[in-house]
Amino acid sequence: MFKIVTDSAANFTQEEATNLGITVLPLSIIFGAREYRDGVDISYDEFYHLLETSPDHPQTSQINPSAFETLFAQAKEKNESLFVITLSSALSGTYNSALIAKENGKYDNVCIYDSLGASVMEKMLVLTALQNADKSEKDLISLLNDVRARMKLYAVVDTLEYLHKGGRLKKSVAFVGKIIDLKPVITVSEKGFVEMCGKAIGSKRAIRTIRQLVLEDTIDPAYPVFYIYSKTKDKCQNLAESIHPDHAEYIKNASNLCSVIGVHIGPGAAGICYVAKK
Repeated sequence: MFKIVTDSAANFTQEEATNLGITVLPLSIIFGAREYRDGVDISYDEFYHLLETSPDHPQTSQINPSAFETLFAQAKEKNESLFVITLSSALSGTYNSALIAKENGKYDNVCIYDSLGASVMEKMLVLTALQNADKSEKDLISLLNDVRARMKLYAVVDTLEYLHKGGRLKKSVAFVGKIIDLKPVITVSEKGFVEMCGKAIGSKRAIRTIRQLVLEDTIDPAYPVFYIYSKTKDKCQNLAESIHPDHAEYIKNASNLCSVIGVHIGPGAAGICYVAKK
């Protein structure tokens, strides 16, 4: 039986993690000289307030190998087996930190898995692993690979400003986007990178773009559907009503994007994550 470990990019609150019995290691957000542990020292609401009011644009910091080494050593002493699911290795060095920690301590009781995703994509895999924690390592990896290959995430970003500040977009593009109210539609690629998969003038058109992308698939009912937003739910509610008008619980259970993702996305984003049927 595996104990499941993940990082704070998986969008679990501390309360959720405790109730589920999973371990969540926090990444860090740095505003100037002040460093916060994601979801521990700063709430999501506090983060978005700082994001909009602080003179310093925040930076993020991966989990270092020593944090994993401490956790792995404790598990070895208790004769526990750990299954660690991390933020995409294409977006963070956290996955490599876990690999380094495992190698340094020769922890044969630890399996490290690259989600190749972010936020609720990572959360989807953690929940799947938790429900199948009694499987062998080989069978669990095979199951997660199947889910990962069929998982989709689409989101509309309200502004290009934060992608520019994070070094992921040229200033000239961000400026033009602001002038014409360009709303990029983003996804996470099979290799774990954040990519633009569409663009529209205005939020309503962007939501229609996402709706069309989702309708091209058949959603696998064996897995949850997650809606996400950053700071405010309004746009997320419009998105959910356009795709699932009869499922008000999707809005009720929508997740505010965690701080380490919000740094690059900014407030006002909305999206959906699901597993497509085979």
